[in-house]
Amino acid sequence: MRPSLSSRLKVLSDSPMKIIASLLGPAGANVIRLHAGEPSLPPPLELVDQVVDDLRRPESYAYTPVTGLPELREALAEDLRADGIDVTPDEVAITSSGTTSIFGVLSAILDPGDEVILTDPTFMMYRPVIEYLGARARWVRSPPEEGFQPDVEAIKEAIGERTKAIVVVDPDNPTGRLMRPEASRALAEVAQDKGVYLLVDEAYRRIVYEGSYQSPQRYAPDNVVGLGSFSKDPGVPGLRVGYVYGPKELVEAYAELNGHMVFGASNASQLFVLRYLRWRGREAFIRSVVEEYRRRRDAAVSAARRHLPSAKFMVPQGSMYLYLDLSPLVSDSERFAAELASRHGVTVMPGTAFGPSGRTFVRVTFVSQQPDRLEEGIRRIGAALS
Repeated sequence: MRPSLSSRLKVLSDSPMKIIASLLGPAGANVIRLHAGEPSLPPPLELVDQVVDDLRRPESYAYTPVTGLPELREALAEDLRADGIDVTPDEVAITSSGTTSIFGVLSAILDPGDEVILTDPTFMMYRPVIEYLGARARWVRSPPEEGFQPDVEAIKEAIGERTKAIVVVDPDNPTGRLMRPEASRALAEVAQDKGVYLLVDEAYRRIVYEGSYQSPQRYAPDNVVGLGSFSKDPGVPGLRVGYVYGPKELVEAYAELNGHMVFGASNASQLFVLRYLRWRGREAFIRSVVEEYRRRRDAAVSAARRHLPSAKFMVPQGSMYLYLDLSPLVSDSERFAAELASRHGVTVMPGTAFGPSGRTFVRVTFVSQQPDRLEEGIRRIGAALS
């Protein structure tokens, strides 16, 4: 008799990954894919050439420590300190992707029956993992009329005896909101006062168009945990490298789990990131990436204003997305996204992937296409609505 699979897997099979799979029909030149947060600019080619040379050395194929290459942890800690995040290499771990960071950190801090406060909307990977671990996601609405800024007082009121963590994404996915400094500090102080972790997903901390990212870690270093990725500004999502920083005991707990999950991130991928962090041309490269993505953002905003005149949205300050409220024309965003893909050849993410309030929203990625393709994709959304 074949053994049965874990009943907990149903939580993951009902997750937004299933929504994504349902949108992906046959590829074709006429299909405009606006659903995935995947950079479309190539990484620095001179670094690629250097890593090719690294791969000729036998040591490039060895196992790495579960917390990452020591020289990479040192380089990352130095980079974080330059951004006002005061950490040592012992408070940093290299991970085999940002999503691995999410799964590992939540596994380290949650017991069945615990609660995690999620802002509504938020990145789609958190809720399924929380529920898979036997914990509960507690949603607190971030009001669109307030630019999707976290409602600090509502979050404070939502904290209960079983609350272990608050999660915020900054800059935000899906809304593109950049947290105001006063909100960032207030959330850190709430976490410290209540004795909970503040998990800050900062995958887009270098993709900022107006303003600047400021980590709340400086206000509560014992309570703030940063989760990051190297998929976005260097443009290497397929290399699968991320990081975690925070209190040393949490980083050590993560390392214990990581040793049983994947052991360590790819040696070659870590060597690429190490060269990237130490590359003299890095800041100029990031400026060029942000400038190009700002051009595409502005093209998407202009197209939305032309072709979706009834849509409500904010101009994103960071990250890679427009989060469009299509009410009252859309009341079931999953159904609308499915019809948009099958009948109009455009894929978008339905807002329900990001929280309970997303029934009338869709997320459009503006970095994956050139402006003319963005224009055509958004025109098709308008045609579908009409």
